[in-house]
Amino acid sequence: MDNNKSDSVLLDGVRSALIAFLITLGFSLVISIIFNISFFEDFNNLMSGNLGGDKGATATSIVRITVMIFNFSLFNTVGTIKFGILIFIFIPVIAFWLANKQINRKGNIDSSNIIVYVISSLIFALLQFFISFITKGNLVEGIPINFATFSNLFTTFILSLLIQLFIKLNYKSDSKNGGINAFKNTYRTMGLIGIIIILVALIMGFGNYSKHGILIIIAIILMLPNMIAYSFFYMIGLTMEFNDKLQEALSKYINIDLTFENNMYIRYLAIIIFALIVAYIVFKMDKDKLIRNAIIYSVSLGIFMGTLGYCSSINFIDIKFIGSIEFSVSNIFLSAFIPFVTVWIIVLIYYLIKKVKDVIKE
Repeated sequence: MDNNKSDSVLLDGVRSALIAFLITLGFSLVISIIFNISFFEDFNNLMSGNLGGDKGATATSIVRITVMIFNFSLFNTVGTIKFGILIFIFIPVIAFWLANKQINRKGNIDSSNIIVYVISSLIFALLQFFISFITKGNLVEGIPINFATFSNLFTTFILSLLIQLFIKLNYKSDSKNGGINAFKNTYRTMGLIGIIIILVALIMGFGNYSKHGILIIIAIILMLPNMIAYSFFYMIGLTMEFNDKLQEALSKYINIDLTFENNMYIRYLAIIIFALIVAYIVFKMDKDKLIRNAIIYSVSLGIFMGTLGYCSSINFIDIKFIGSIEFSVSNIFLSAFIPFVTVWIIVLIYYLIKKVKDVIKE
């Protein structure tokens, strides 16, 4: 790479990081202002446990909640709290999509794209660390927030990089790489099936919604991406784990059993559907490049599912007046490992069938 090319890549990375940072911060600020105006006083009273006095929104609360939303959109943690609401990931996704539009228009992914994304992710992560460090303190009485940790710095860097790669891979409807196309076809098909599964589950619990009105509808809208992600995990044979208090609330207010313990046939059907999706896609691949495409396909699908497993976990432990809420896939490692292995099992089956056919012909 010559000096002019290196300078261009560096500038692209810096520009991408700054634009994405400002857009993410802007979205977070708007949400923070809405929250502070509408809910902050009630939230403060609930968390601090004291009524009376001036507990309304202030400039400090707006700034700290802005930074909190910024970090929650990247699934960073503060102490024992992890806010894995997937709808917030649209904030950095939109930010990087806008920031990289000019770069992503230029052909397929190559080494210069990856270098730009690495530089952008690093600068973005450092900016996240900086604003988190200068705004740390008490959100309300008794609830300190400090997102300025090296683990959050690392998480921001990795997730920012994966977001940019994901956007680039989906920027064009079709790729010249069979493994990438297989990955895109898989998660899109799973997403469509997941939406159908969630709609059926919600309709089955519809009788309870009228009792609790608009709050249930808002909760469903906010949690819809999470529910679709959870359906992905059921398709690979995993379940969701959550504490008794949350399970009781889900049964009482929405009438949904997310463990499907009383409907095991639904879980088995979901597993079969996933296996058939992967089998169909593998058998449709270019057989001359099957191993190469399978490597890209299995790694991409594994990283995607593992990232979903991490990002969609929710953890609120010993929050004042709320208690504990724990909700996550049963095993984050397996959420990445099972899809990876499934691809190779199907590839092995293909070669065994091919071998049997060859033997029969002989």
